Amino acid sequence: MKQADIDFWRGSIENTKVWMRARHKVWRRLLKAYELDFEVDGLPEDKTVRVSRFYPLSRQIIASISYNYPHVFFHVEEPGKEFASEILERVANAALEQMDTKAEVQQVIFDALFCDVGWLKFGYNPPGDADMIAPYTINDALSNDFPYVHRVNPFNIFIDPLTPPHKLSHARYIIEKMVVPLEYVRQDERFSNRRQIQPIDEEDTTDTLLADVEGSAASEEADAVKDAKTQGKMTVLYEVHDRMHRKRITFAESVREPIEEIDHPMLAMRPVTMPDPFTGEPLLTGEFEPEGGYLTNGGFPYYALQFDQTQDSFYGQPPMAYAEDTQKLIVESISRRADLLKRFSRTVLGARRERDANADIGETLEQGRDGDIIWVEDPSSSFRPMDFGNPPPDQLGIERDAREYEEQSLNVSQMAMGGGPKLTATQASLQASFGQLNREWMQLRVADCYKTTVHNTLRMMADARYTPEEFLVNVAQDEMEPVYEAVTADMLRVRFKIDIVAGSTSPITEQLEREDALALFNYTIQLPEINRTEAIKGLLKAFKVSDPEKYLGKQADADAMKLASMENVAYLMKGANPNVTPEENHQIHMGIHGQIQTLPEFQQLLPQQQQQVMAIAQQHLQQHMQALQQKAQGGGGAAAAPNPEGREVRERGGQEGNIVSMVRSQAQEMSQQVQRAPGQN
Repeated sequence: MKQADIDFWRGSIENTKVWMRARHKVWRRLLKAYELDFEVDGLPEDKTVRVSRFYPLSRQIIASISYNYPHVFFHVEEPGKEFASEILERVANAALEQMDTKAEVQQVIFDALFCDVGWLKFGYNPPGDADMIAPYTINDALSNDFPYVHRVNPFNIFIDPLTPPHKLSHARYIIEKMVVPLEYVRQDERFSNRRQIQPIDEEDTTDTLLADVEGSAASEEADAVKDAKTQGKMTVLYEVHDRMHRKRITFAESVREPIEEIDHPMLAMRPVTMPDPFTGEPLLTGEFEPEGGYLTNGGFPYYALQFDQTQDSFYGQPPMAYAEDTQKLIVESISRRADLLKRFSRTVLGARRERDANADIGETLEQGRDGDIIWVEDPSSSFRPMDFGNPPPDQLGIERDAREYEEQSLNVSQMAMGGGPKLTATQASLQASFGQLNREWMQLRVADCYKTTVHNTLRMMADARYTPEEFLVNVAQDEMEPVYEAVTADMLRVRFKIDIVAGSTSPITEQLEREDALALFNYTIQLPEINRTEAIKGLLKAFKVSDPEKYLGKQADADAMKLASMENVAYLMKGANPNVTPEENHQIHMGIHGQIQTLPEFQQLLPQQQQQVMAIAQQHLQQHMQALQQKAQGGGGAAAAPNPEGREVRERGGQEGNIVSMVRSQAQEMSQQVQRAPGQN
């Protein structure tokens, strides 16, 4: 790297530190308040009543907008590949679980509430332990040979100060500060000048800690963190993501020249091929060339979760900053009230003449029980209470107003958190509507976070360099036995759009879905066009019943018997074959069709007509038998796949094999009956 470029990046690192210093100060102050570190002017620390408003607010927001995994929908835009959308959905949902995205997103939401921006980082964890990614210590938590997503401390991200407020992808660069074990850095063959890298010195730990501790370096906790980093021989790296020149550059704190400068690993690449000298077929060479663009959205392997917007800067005010003054006011008010009540005890002034008349009057007043009568000279003027501890009349009103203003800023619930006066129906409705709008606004940001995670993950897995070799997914269509195959790049190389229902992140969504399903069932169950059994199954699924067939029990069998009997009379007896569908209960149908010769309508037919009916019935039974054989073959294929359900599939396949044998026996018996039919009657 040229000296001018080294000077530029070194200067950019220091400049972004200065640019973020004031923001870090605000973030630290808010986090201290979350940790109940309060100060009230004029009161000692032991007199401060630590009532947190940040804690219930942050828990309420996180639980309301990111409680469950969202439901991911795919729309494949290429004709003839519509079923690929179902495969993509399965891959995406399984990947979200395997990367433990839920825990990372919840922490990122917390960061965004107190630090304005929460950061997610995307990448690929290579197979094995020999090729670990910095900062090394997180590798055990990542899935081997699989994409990863993890939260990055907001204090460690430094972006281009010229970044516009609404587009992170317009930034020239992003710098991530890492504190990593020196031992691993010196063993990492990707870095040059490794032996020149030095551990953190005790003198400069304040400037190179993972999170800036300016203003609290004298605290015991900060000293313990500093000692852990110096004793553990940690060092500081700066990972620069240069979007303009498509590079990833790494600097060490103690080495001026970069220790790494490579093409960015998230660049979209295609494999280089060469023709086979004998057959002319293209062969992989093991090399790759850029095909334009990045695998990750916006050109950076980061996603910034924000709930605030500004006019001229990427960073705005953290949402909790809007509740900071009300938090201080409530703590100060309650602390002063408690101090006032404890400082001045309630006392009683008594007339001396009462003491002269009764020397034990004071003790009698102290120890008097409920209902005791104390005889005095003048009840109206002998004693007077001194209430020094009463707070000013408007003190409670100030606290109530503070809570109401706080709810207007950050309320995401349909119920108010404060203890103010009872609201009218109109006021309650308006407040609930505002809370819903505020919640949905935040949910959209979280949905975008999941959408970006899914997009980046699938783009990485579709790249030949990063396709996991042992990631299995069910590729069978719905209603079919599961068939597990390894995910390959060609499965994911389709044009698709991602849609996420933001409401699926809400804890109340399941209840709303159940209410909708119940309402739909009540509205449609009386319609003659509605299949009653399927309607009941849909309702049971909405209530998370894993096996609706067990709930239906004999009802489902009764419906199958009814349908088979109708086929006997309406089709087979008239010489028509109704054919079969894979979803039918073939075993029950075959039992009913096998008894067709016992029907009175059959016995009234002429022998020639009976032969025709039995021939059609035998043909229909053969179709049921073929459907069972196909299902059994599908079950055998699924049982051979490496999945935990293989045993169940094999057992089911064995049962279906017995059914097929029974059908063949029934078919042979019916054939003999057809041959004997001319001699009947």
